Amino acid sequence: MKNILLILVGGTICTALNNDGNLSVSQKAGALIKENFINGDSPFAKKVNIEVSKNLFVLSENMTVDTWNKIIDTYREYNENKNYDGIIFAHGTDTLGFSAALFAQLLCNTTIPVFFVSANKPLHSEKSNGNANFKAAVECICKGISPNVYVVYKNISDSKTYLHLASRITQCADYSEDFFSSGMIDISDENCFEAIARLYPPHKRKGNLNIKALPALKECILMIEPYVGLNYDVFDYSRFSAVLHGTYHSGTACAIDQNNKNSLLYMIKRCGDTTHIYLTPGENKKGTYETVAVIGDKVSFLFGTTRETAYAKLLIAYSVFDNPFDIKEFIETEHNFERIY
Repeated sequence: MKNILLILVGGTICTALNNDGNLSVSQKAGALIKENFINGDSPFAKKVNIEVSKNLFVLSENMTVDTWNKIIDTYREYNENKNYDGIIFAHGTDTLGFSAALFAQLLCNTTIPVFFVSANKPLHSEKSNGNANFKAAVECICKGISPNVYVVYKNISDSKTYLHLASRITQCADYSEDFFSSGMIDISDENCFEAIARLYPPHKRKGNLNIKALPALKECILMIEPYVGLNYDVFDYSRFSAVLHGTYHSGTACAIDQNNKNSLLYMIKRCGDTTHIYLTPGENKKGTYETVAVIGDKVSFLFGTTRETAYAKLLIAYSVFDNPFDIKEFIETEHNFERIY
């Protein structure tokens, strides 16, 4: 018998119809998820014991850093003196990529498999993939998948269920119900688990974070995405320890004049020496665009990870560490195969 903890974060997978006929996050979700699995066609339906946590009642678009701290506290509470064979977070799709990236770092030294599952529609809908996603996660645990943090999700466009490393998954694209990641694997592939163990061996994961003793995460990172006409005067940079600034697809951002409010150089001047600035994706190297060369010695480049993971690592680094050397070492060290380039 496998013991699995189901942590109900919220989102569509945890919704039910209320008395007004509208969808709301419901305490009934845990029982419904369990019931649908037990009464389904999985060969492991009678071979698992699923313990359900209290419901955090969070629609994922309402996710905040404070809510992340509550999820971490719930994880700690239910894991105190307990031995689970696996853990499944039921989470909404809107911020799935960010939460998965965060826990891929926080639990990079996990000794059991941890899964995030979502649903495109409520579980009572025939079009929902939530039941299939939960079933796939349970079966992965029962079949002995390597310890790590994963997302399992059935894409709507091709009806295939994919296994993703949580450290590599990105947010769902606009007007889409599919998730993608570098190295994602069709879970129906008979060599799926062997490929995971070979490509991402647990002994090569790094990290000394102890989630049981982790201080509360802080709202200390400002994340900015570039667009034509971005005015850098609208932000109060003094409130943040660091800025994560996105780039256009070629790794560039506007850098025309340090006195122009639309220029990244203007923001750099505003931040001074008190707020660190990171750019992702992009590289500071010879042969790149002159706009990148102009800012190269004024910012730090985070190359090779997703924006979601870059944000998660910065948030952890500036929440946990005070020493600039420790912050730099944490950010530059690959902890859970998040380097995709």
